[in-house]
Amino acid sequence: MNLYALKFRHYSQKDSIEGIITYLTAESLEDIYEWMKSEPVIDSHYISNSYQDNENDGKTFDRYDSYDNAVMTETFKERMIRLNGEMFDNDIYVSDTYYGVTQYGWELVKENVYYTDVVAVKSSLNINIVDINL
Repeated sequence: MNLYALKFRHYSQKDSIEGIITYLTAESLEDIYEWMKSEPVIDSHYISNSYQDNENDGKTFDRYDSYDNAVMTETFKERMIRLNGEMFDNDIYVSDTYYGVTQYGWELVKENVYYTDVVAVKSSLNINIVDINL
């Protein structure tokens, strides 16, 4: 099991803010993507995204692979898993920030954590850690 930080970046007309929403434990990046696609609620924070819509629309992206000098096509899901969320996608254009735009992403904090360590951190430090595999 790995420990990840679930991050956000919110843009509005006048400013922006970044931070960590919570920490997650998961077996794989695909598990995190699928969990995010379900638009979960964490401590009354609704994680709204368009992952499901983009998948249903068949949205694809072309990217240049410098290793073998080829252009590869990847699905929306493959791209989000590779980039760890739209927060880390440098090709996304943010517009229409009148009501604000929020992007999400996840970063690996530590690999191969033990469940007992997660329980100890949650109880002793009172840090919110969501186990998405349960």
